[in-house]
Amino acid sequence: MDATVTLATYSTLSEAYIVKGMLEANGIPALVRNENNLYVPVFDGVSVMVFEKDLERAKTLLEEHGDM
Repeated sequence: MDATVTLATYSTLSEAYIVKGMLEANGIPALVRNENNLYVPVFDGVSVMVFEKDLERAKTLLEEHGDM
């Protein structure tokens, strides 16, 4: 089974879900971590996770869309 890694961390849930949607629209499965944490802005933010094998392609997509 492939390991998941953090692609990027955002200060709001909305930002994370926009990135997740863009990745999935481009064929990269993604998930949002810490979405139920009420203290996200205070602590470590909301992370978008991808499979390790998809990391480089996901980074490239974020850079192309100006989201990283």
